[in-house]
Amino acid sequence: MTKSISISPGKVILFGEHFVVRGSKALVAAIDLYAKVEIEESSWPSEIISEGTEIRGKITADLKVIGSKELEPFAKILSILKSWGFQLSGFKARISSEIPMSAGLGSSAASAAAFSLSYANMLGYKLNDKELFTLSNEAEKVTHGNPSGVDSAAVTYGGILIFKKDVGIISRLNTLFSDKYSLIIADSGIKRSTSVPVRDVLILSEKLWPALSLIYDAADKIIDLGNEAISNGDYETLGTLMNINQGLLNSIGVSSIELEEIIYRSRLAGAIGAKLTGAGRGGSVIILAPSNKIENIIDRVKCCVKWASRIKISQTGARLISS
Repeated sequence: MTKSISISPGKVILFGEHFVVRGSKALVAAIDLYAKVEIEESSWPSEIISEGTEIRGKITADLKVIGSKELEPFAKILSILKSWGFQLSGFKARISSEIPMSAGLGSSAASAAAFSLSYANMLGYKLNDKELFTLSNEAEKVTHGNPSGVDSAAVTYGGILIFKKDVGIISRLNTLFSDKYSLIIADSGIKRSTSVPVRDVLILSEKLWPALSLIYDAADKIIDLGNEAISNGDYETLGTLMNINQGLLNSIGVSSIELEEIIYRSRLAGAIGAKLTGAGRGGSVIILAPSNKIENIIDRVKCCVKWASRIKISQTGARLISS
Protein backbone atom coordinates (compact mmCIF):
# COMPACT_ATOMS: atom_id res chain seq x y z
CA MET A 1 0.00 0.00 0.00
CA THR A 2 1.04 3.63 -0.29
CA LYS A 3 2.60 5.35 2.68
CA SER A 4 0.40 6.93 5.30
CA ILE A 5 2.03 10.25 6.26
CA SER A 6 1.06 12.61 9.09
CA ILE A 7 2.55 15.73 10.61
CA SER A 8 2.10 17.33 14.00
CA PRO A 9 3.17 20.75 15.29
CA GLY A 10 5.31 21.33 18.34
CA LYS A 11 4.24 23.66 21.13
CA VAL A 12 5.34 26.39 23.49
CA ILE A 13 3.82 27.09 26.87
CA LEU A 14 3.33 30.84 27.18
CA PHE A 15 2.17 30.62 30.80
CA GLY A 16 1.59 27.94 33.39
CA GLU A 17 4.22 25.20 33.03
CA HIS A 18 4.63 23.20 36.26
CA PHE A 19 1.62 24.90 37.82
CA VAL A 20 -0.64 23.06 35.35
CA VAL A 21 0.55 19.70 36.71
CA ARG A 22 -1.16 20.41 40.03
CA GLY A 23 -4.39 21.72 38.55
CA SER A 24 -3.73 25.34 37.62
CA LYS A 25 -4.39 26.57 34.08
CA ALA A 26 -1.84 26.81 31.28
CA LEU A 27 -1.82 28.93 28.14
CA VAL A 28 -0.19 26.97 25.33
CA ALA A 29 0.34 27.51 21.61
CA ALA A 30 1.07 25.11 18.76
CA ILE A 31 4.03 26.28 16.66
CA ASP A 32 5.23 25.86 13.09
CA LEU A 33 7.89 23.25 13.82
CA TYR A 34 6.69 19.79 12.82
CA ALA A 35 7.23 16.09 13.43
CA LYS A 36 6.45 13.83 10.48
CA VAL A 37 5.73 10.09 10.56
CA GLU A 38 5.59 7.88 7.47
CA ILE A 39 4.13 4.39 7.91
CA GLU A 40 3.61 1.54 5.49
CA GLU A 41 2.30 -1.96 6.13
CA SER A 42 4.95 -4.64 6.64
CA SER A 43 5.54 -7.79 8.66
CA TRP A 44 6.19 -8.34 12.35
CA PRO A 45 8.43 -7.47 14.07
CA SER A 46 7.72 -3.91 13.03
CA GLU A 47 10.54 -1.43 12.51
CA ILE A 48 10.72 2.20 13.67
CA ILE A 49 13.55 4.55 12.69
CA SER A 50 13.89 8.12 13.93
CA GLU A 51 16.03 10.01 11.43
CA GLY A 52 18.91 12.04 12.81
CA THR A 53 18.84 10.25 16.17
CA GLU A 54 19.98 6.96 17.65
CA ILE A 55 16.37 5.98 18.25
CA ARG A 56 15.54 2.86 16.28
CA GLY A 57 14.42 -0.68 16.88
CA LYS A 58 11.55 -3.09 16.47
CA ILE A 59 8.24 -3.91 18.10
CA THR A 60 7.12 -7.53 18.13
CA ALA A 61 3.62 -8.83 17.47
CA ASP A 62 3.09 -9.14 21.25
CA LEU A 63 4.18 -5.48 21.57
CA LYS A 64 7.60 -5.99 23.10
CA VAL A 65 10.28 -3.44 22.21
CA ILE A 66 13.61 -4.58 20.80
CA GLY A 67 16.15 -1.74 20.73
CA SER A 68 15.76 1.84 21.94
CA LYS A 69 13.61 2.23 25.05
CA GLU A 70 12.35 5.47 23.49
CA LEU A 71 10.09 3.25 21.36
CA GLU A 72 8.04 2.25 24.42
CA PRO A 73 5.51 5.11 23.90
CA PHE A 74 4.72 3.76 20.41
CA ALA A 75 4.20 0.27 21.81
CA LYS A 76 1.79 1.84 24.30
CA ILE A 77 -0.17 3.44 21.44
CA LEU A 78 -0.45 0.06 19.74
CA SER A 79 -1.55 -1.53 23.01
CA ILE A 80 -4.36 0.99 23.43
CA LEU A 81 -5.52 0.58 19.84
CA LYS A 82 -5.62 -3.17 20.44
CA SER A 83 -7.69 -2.65 23.59
CA TRP A 84 -10.11 -0.56 21.51
CA GLY A 85 -10.71 -3.56 19.29
CA PHE A 86 -8.35 -2.88 16.38
CA GLN A 87 -6.69 -5.80 14.62
CA LEU A 88 -3.06 -4.71 14.54
CA SER A 89 -0.82 -5.13 11.50
CA GLY A 90 2.94 -5.09 11.18
CA PHE A 91 4.47 -1.92 9.80
CA LYS A 92 7.57 0.06 8.99
CA ALA A 93 7.70 3.62 10.36
CA ARG A 94 10.08 6.49 9.74
CA ILE A 95 10.05 9.55 11.99
CA SER A 96 11.61 12.88 11.04
CA SER A 97 11.27 16.04 13.07
CA GLU A 98 12.09 19.73 13.05
CA ILE A 99 11.37 19.79 16.79
CA PRO A 100 14.48 19.26 18.89
CA MET A 101 14.21 16.62 21.59
CA SER A 102 14.34 17.55 25.29
CA ALA A 103 13.96 21.25 24.49
CA GLY A 104 10.53 21.92 25.97
CA LEU A 105 8.85 22.13 22.56
CA GLY A 106 6.60 19.07 22.60
CA SER A 107 8.72 16.71 20.51
CA SER A 108 7.46 13.51 22.13
CA ALA A 109 3.77 14.51 22.07
CA ALA A 110 4.03 15.58 18.43
CA SER A 111 5.73 12.34 17.36
CA ALA A 112 3.13 10.30 19.25
CA ALA A 113 0.25 12.19 17.62
CA ALA A 114 1.66 11.87 14.10
CA PHE A 115 2.41 8.17 14.64
CA SER A 116 -1.13 7.55 15.93
CA LEU A 117 -2.75 9.24 12.95
CA SER A 118 -0.58 7.45 10.39
CA TYR A 119 -0.92 4.01 11.96
CA ALA A 120 -4.69 4.21 12.42
CA ASN A 121 -5.01 5.43 8.85
CA MET A 122 -2.95 2.45 7.66
CA LEU A 123 -5.58 0.28 9.37
CA GLY A 124 -8.30 2.15 7.50
CA TYR A 125 -9.49 4.32 10.39
CA LYS A 126 -9.42 8.08 10.87
CA LEU A 127 -8.97 9.08 14.51
CA ASN A 128 -11.09 11.89 15.89
CA ASP A 129 -9.51 14.60 18.05
CA LYS A 130 -10.55 13.01 21.34
CA GLU A 131 -9.05 9.67 20.36
CA LEU A 132 -5.88 11.34 19.11
CA PHE A 133 -5.46 13.32 22.33
CA THR A 134 -5.90 10.15 24.40
CA LEU A 135 -3.29 8.21 22.43
CA SER A 136 -0.74 11.03 22.51
CA ASN A 137 -1.25 11.63 26.24
CA GLU A 138 -0.99 7.94 27.11
CA ALA A 139 2.30 7.85 25.21
CA GLU A 140 3.39 10.94 27.18
CA LYS A 141 2.75 9.07 30.43
CA VAL A 142 5.33 6.50 29.34
CA THR A 143 7.80 9.25 28.44
CA HIS A 144 7.29 11.69 31.30
CA GLY A 145 5.48 9.85 34.08
CA ASN A 146 2.99 12.52 35.18
CA PRO A 147 2.09 14.78 32.26
CA SER A 148 -0.65 17.37 32.59
CA GLY A 149 -1.92 16.71 29.07
CA VAL A 150 -1.15 20.23 27.89
CA ASP A 151 1.39 19.15 25.26
CA SER A 152 -0.98 16.58 23.76
CA ALA A 153 -3.81 19.12 23.68
CA ALA A 154 -1.66 21.66 21.83
CA VAL A 155 -0.40 19.23 19.18
CA THR A 156 -3.86 17.72 18.69
CA TYR A 157 -5.96 20.87 18.38
CA GLY A 158 -3.48 23.57 17.31
CA GLY A 159 -3.84 27.30 17.86
CA ILE A 160 -3.66 29.02 21.25
CA LEU A 161 -5.43 27.19 24.08
CA ILE A 162 -6.17 27.58 27.76
CA PHE A 163 -5.92 24.12 29.28
CA LYS A 164 -6.50 22.64 32.72
CA LYS A 165 -5.62 19.14 33.85
CA ASP A 166 -8.64 16.89 34.44
CA VAL A 167 -10.81 19.49 32.69
CA GLY A 168 -9.20 19.78 29.26
CA ILE A 169 -9.47 22.75 26.96
CA ILE A 170 -11.23 25.66 28.65
CA SER A 171 -11.08 28.00 25.68
CA ARG A 172 -9.42 28.59 22.33
CA LEU A 173 -8.09 32.02 21.44
CA ASN A 174 -9.06 32.74 17.85
CA THR A 175 -6.36 35.29 17.23
CA LEU A 176 -2.97 35.61 15.58
CA PHE A 177 -0.04 37.71 16.65
CA SER A 178 0.21 41.12 15.01
CA ASP A 179 2.87 41.46 12.31
CA LYS A 180 4.41 44.16 14.50
CA TYR A 181 5.31 41.61 17.19
CA SER A 182 6.96 38.22 16.95
CA LEU A 183 7.80 35.17 19.02
CA ILE A 184 11.34 33.79 19.05
CA ILE A 185 12.47 30.41 20.31
CA ALA A 186 15.99 30.21 21.71
CA ASP A 187 17.14 26.65 22.45
CA SER A 188 19.85 26.54 25.10
CA GLY A 189 20.97 23.15 23.81
CA ILE A 190 20.92 21.83 27.38
CA LYS A 191 19.05 18.53 27.40
CA ARG A 192 17.05 17.63 30.47
CA SER A 193 14.49 15.14 31.67
CA THR A 194 11.00 16.56 32.04
CA SER A 195 10.11 14.16 34.84
CA VAL A 196 12.85 15.29 37.26
CA PRO A 197 11.96 19.00 37.58
CA VAL A 198 8.25 18.11 37.57
CA ARG A 199 8.84 15.72 40.47
CA ASP A 200 10.96 18.25 42.36
CA VAL A 201 8.33 20.99 42.05
CA LEU A 202 5.60 18.65 43.27
CA ILE A 203 7.72 17.70 46.28
CA LEU A 204 8.39 21.39 47.01
CA SER A 205 4.71 22.26 46.72
CA GLU A 206 3.77 19.52 49.18
CA LYS A 207 6.40 20.65 51.65
CA LEU A 208 5.63 24.37 51.50
CA TRP A 209 2.04 24.51 50.25
CA PRO A 210 0.93 27.45 52.48
CA ALA A 211 3.46 29.60 50.60
CA LEU A 212 3.45 27.79 47.24
CA SER A 213 -0.35 28.01 46.98
CA LEU A 214 0.00 31.78 46.65
CA ILE A 215 2.44 31.32 43.76
CA TYR A 216 0.02 28.91 42.06
CA ASP A 217 -2.81 31.43 42.50
CA ALA A 218 -0.63 34.14 40.98
CA ALA A 219 0.19 31.90 38.02
CA ASP A 220 -3.52 31.33 37.40
CA LYS A 221 -4.23 35.07 37.53
CA ILE A 222 -1.40 35.72 35.06
CA ILE A 223 -3.13 33.41 32.57
CA ASP A 224 -6.40 35.32 32.91
CA LEU A 225 -4.57 38.58 32.30
CA GLY A 226 -2.53 37.02 29.47
CA ASN A 227 -5.72 35.83 27.76
CA GLU A 228 -7.11 39.35 28.00
CA ALA A 229 -3.88 40.90 26.70
CA ILE A 230 -3.75 38.58 23.65
CA SER A 231 -7.42 39.17 22.88
CA ASN A 232 -6.92 42.94 23.07
CA GLY A 233 -3.61 42.97 21.18
CA ASP A 234 -1.89 44.43 24.24
CA TYR A 235 1.58 43.00 23.65
CA GLU A 236 3.38 45.24 26.13
CA THR A 237 1.25 43.83 28.94
CA LEU A 238 1.71 40.32 27.57
CA GLY A 239 5.49 40.75 27.70
CA THR A 240 5.37 42.07 31.25
CA LEU A 241 3.31 39.06 32.31
CA MET A 242 5.88 36.74 30.72
CA ASN A 243 8.59 38.40 32.79
CA ILE A 244 6.54 38.01 35.98
CA ASN A 245 5.84 34.35 35.16
CA GLN A 246 9.57 33.79 34.73
CA GLY A 247 10.10 35.16 38.22
CA LEU A 248 7.63 32.62 39.59
CA LEU A 249 9.36 29.78 37.73
CA ASN A 250 12.73 30.91 39.07
CA SER A 251 11.32 30.95 42.60
CA ILE A 252 10.33 27.27 42.40
CA GLY A 253 13.77 26.22 41.20
CA VAL A 254 13.34 25.40 37.51
CA SER A 255 15.39 28.16 35.90
CA SER A 256 19.17 28.09 35.52
CA ILE A 257 22.13 30.41 34.99
CA GLU A 258 22.16 29.54 31.30
CA LEU A 259 18.47 30.26 30.80
CA GLU A 260 18.67 33.50 32.78
CA GLU A 261 21.54 34.72 30.61
CA ILE A 262 19.49 34.12 27.45
CA ILE A 263 16.51 35.87 29.03
CA TYR A 264 18.43 38.95 30.13
CA ARG A 265 20.39 39.24 26.90
CA SER A 266 17.15 39.16 24.93
CA ARG A 267 15.54 41.81 27.15
CA LEU A 268 18.57 44.07 26.82
CA ALA A 269 18.37 43.65 23.04
CA GLY A 270 14.77 44.86 22.91
CA ALA A 271 12.52 41.97 23.95
CA ILE A 272 9.46 43.00 25.93
CA GLY A 273 9.05 39.56 27.48
CA ALA A 274 11.13 36.40 27.89
CA LYS A 275 10.75 33.25 29.94
CA LEU A 276 11.65 29.58 29.91
CA THR A 277 9.12 27.28 28.25
CA GLY A 278 8.60 23.70 29.34
CA ALA A 279 10.10 21.91 32.31
CA GLY A 280 13.12 24.20 32.63
CA ARG A 281 16.68 23.61 33.90
CA GLY A 282 17.60 23.58 30.22
CA GLY A 283 15.57 23.46 27.07
CA SER A 284 14.22 26.63 25.49
CA VAL A 285 13.31 30.24 26.12
CA ILE A 286 10.30 31.91 24.49
CA ILE A 287 10.82 35.58 23.63
CA LEU A 288 8.26 38.24 22.69
CA ALA A 289 9.61 41.25 20.82
CA PRO A 290 8.76 43.96 18.32
CA SER A 291 9.38 42.44 14.90
CA ASN A 292 11.99 45.09 14.08
CA LYS A 293 14.11 43.81 17.01
CA ILE A 294 14.29 40.15 15.92
CA GLU A 295 17.69 40.24 14.24
CA ASN A 296 19.24 42.21 17.09
CA ILE A 297 17.92 39.78 19.70
CA ILE A 298 19.04 36.68 17.82
CA ASP A 299 22.47 38.24 17.37
CA ARG A 300 22.72 39.01 21.11
CA VAL A 301 21.79 35.50 22.26
CA LYS A 302 23.60 33.42 19.63
CA CYS A 303 26.63 33.10 21.90
CA CYS A 304 24.54 31.25 24.47
CA VAL A 305 22.19 29.05 22.41
CA LYS A 306 22.21 26.07 20.10
CA TRP A 307 19.83 27.91 17.77
CA ALA A 308 17.34 30.75 17.82
CA SER A 309 14.61 31.52 15.32
CA ARG A 310 11.34 33.35 14.87
CA ILE A 311 8.34 31.02 15.08
CA LYS A 312 4.69 31.36 14.21
CA ILE A 313 1.51 29.95 15.70
CA SER A 314 0.20 26.82 13.95
CA GLN A 315 -3.57 27.17 13.77
CA THR A 316 -4.00 23.48 12.95
CA GLY A 317 -3.01 20.45 14.97
CA ALA A 318 -1.81 17.03 13.85
CA ARG A 319 -3.14 15.95 10.47
CA LEU A 320 -2.78 13.44 7.67
CA ILE A 321 -1.00 14.78 4.59
CA SER A 322 -0.92 11.59 2.49
CA SER A 323 -2.67 8.25 2.62
